[in-house]
Amino acid sequence: MNNVLNLQDLRRLTADHLGRPLEEIGSQQRLVEDLEIDSLEMHALLIQIEEAGGTLPDAEALRDVVTLADLHLAMAGPDAPPWSA
Repeated sequence: MNNVLNLQDLRRLTADHLGRPLEEIGSQQRLVEDLEIDSLEMHALLIQIEEAGGTLPDAEALRDVVTLADLHLAMAGPDAPPWSA
């Protein structure tokens, strides 16, 4: 079974990583356009997620990630039940 951080944990990690208040980080915000996360920032965030015990999505799943919620679903994997988000 994958170790998946819940969406709130992922929001908190992202807020801490970006140095922003949690209230500014929403699950439907776009990582690039809204949160201004570039490829280097994304790589650093993924390292933090892994260090926090999260299971990282594979590269193919990451291609479809646009929002923080998308990232959470990609981390959960294709076989995750819908209530895991």
